[in-house]
Amino acid sequence: MQTSFDLLWRRLLEGGVRPRPARRYLAELRDHLDDLVTEERRAGSAAQDAEARALARLGSFEALADAMIARREFHAWSRKAPVAAYVVAPPVILAAGAVFSLVCVVASAMALRRAGGMDAPLPAWFGQAAAGVVFFANSGLPILLAWACAVMAIRQKSPWLWPLCGMVVLAALSAALQIDVTLPSPLAHGEIGISGRLGDAPAELANFGVRLALALAPYAGFMLRRAARPGQGLRA
Repeated sequence: MQTSFDLLWRRLLEGGVRPRPARRYLAELRDHLDDLVTEERRAGSAAQDAEARALARLGSFEALADAMIARREFHAWSRKAPVAAYVVAPPVILAAGAVFSLVCVVASAMALRRAGGMDAPLPAWFGQAAAGVVFFANSGLPILLAWACAVMAIRQKSPWLWPLCGMVVLAALSAALQIDVTLPSPLAHGEIGISGRLGDAPAELANFGVRLALALAPYAGFMLRRAARPGQGLRA
């Protein structure tokens, strides 16, 4: 019986149902099945027969799954709008994260200059911290967003094509566009901007390949491991 509910659980996720309503639905079915088994036992059926009769009264697991999958309000956003979830939203979040990083660096630099004097140089530690923030926005955040897409795809049992597209877009954007910050000094004003890296095509292609490999590696490993299991396969 537990195996049948496990199959129903996978069928619900593959049909696009979110994990939380799927768990709630399975809990209700288990409670209802326990009530049916109790009724059959009270009617005089043996334990094994009571369970078989209760399962027959509950209905086929395919029909139970179809009834839940047909209710679109329980579907995950990544299944209802995969392009928005995997291809549009991550670059938007990446852009918002880059802007937020720049705002934090600029606001912190202004606060330090007001505190220490406009003509005083910024502390050395702040230059290192600002460089770390910029590096994270340029290289770390795209990878984390790609991994988040992978986690969402694994959790929702989404077809592999959509998270792959999202990872390619993130890797391409992070390889082609980089935010730059020049901190102010007593002799020069600070500058912020976005620089494109489209000059050296072979180098940029290699940069894109490295970023895509880092973004894709955990998800690819999981998918290959799942494909190696008996009865499992990759779904496009």
